[in-house]
Amino acid sequence: MAFELILQDIELADNTTNDNTFDVWFDYQAQVFLAKELCTSGRTFKYIPSGDLEEIAINNRHEILKYRLGRVTPDDKVTIGDIFMHAKFIEKI
Repeated sequence: MAFELILQDIELADNTTNDNTFDVWFDYQAQVFLAKELCTSGRTFKYIPSGDLEEIAINNRHEILKYRLGRVTPDDKVTIGDIFMHAKFIEKI
């Protein structure tokens, strides 16, 4: 499957138009994130990672997890959703 649902019913920080929530999908073939608005006339936002996701996860593990968890333990793993929610490592297109 090319698309994977990585986050459900979240608010986007850059959605200043309204308070609707979004499901976020990752397109493995195109290597882009798609945020689809959960309403009848929903918009779709596209984002591109600022680099290779695996490298971002390895090189910025502690920063990403601290942003999400506050307290990081050795067993915590970085997910694609964590990278998206941090937002520092994605660019809107």
